[in-house]
Amino acid sequence: THLMEPDLFKEFCNEFTREVNRLRMELGADLAAMRNEIPRIDRELDKLLNLILASDDIEASKRVMKKMTTLEARKEELEQKVANTEEPPPLLHPNMAEIYQQRITSLYESLQAEETKTEAAERLRTLVSQITLQPTDGELTIILRGDLAAILQFAAHKKNATVHPDSGVLDAFVSQVSLVAGNRTLRSRRNVANGHSQASLVAGAGFEPAAFRL
Repeated sequence: THLMEPDLFKEFCNEFTREVNRLRMELGADLAAMRNEIPRIDRELDKLLNLILASDDIEASKRVMKKMTTLEARKEELEQKVANTEEPPPLLHPNMAEIYQQRITSLYESLQAEETKTEAAERLRTLVSQITLQPTDGELTIILRGDLAAILQFAAHKKNATVHPDSGVLDAFVSQVSLVAGNRTLRSRRNVANGHSQASLVAGAGFEPAAFRL
């Protein structure tokens, strides 16, 4: 397939690494912004409280208290978001592009030969962190998480819910590697309307998990 051409695949791995790092930096920046806003709210609340204590104007004090209530609600919202947001993983080293290329190339080659399929399965496990089986509309959906899921979704150009026009790369790649569960081939779950893979967002990783149906 075109994806396995050395020059193209090297560029794919480089771009994948850059995109992972971009998303992780965005997540880290959002988390830092929320954390920085909390002490600013505390300082504003202290100022407003001092205004109330120093004022004899009841109506003005009521308006200030209303603003304080709004700020306290915002602070509580931020604290909940910070508590429920995972720390983004460390940025990938630029050399990770080379490692990804080596892993996928090795996997691709091993899956072509009957005698190395067992070895290929072992290599595949290093790219998968979690597999979840989920009944959906009478069928069994496999939710795949980890490096392989991110790579497949990136190849499908479904990052950040924006469909890239060149979506045929994933079809070509998956048709060659033939991912198999039991005696059945995993088929990428398709959206009937547009033919693109469907999945839900993974907050921590910044990429969607790949979803397949048996």
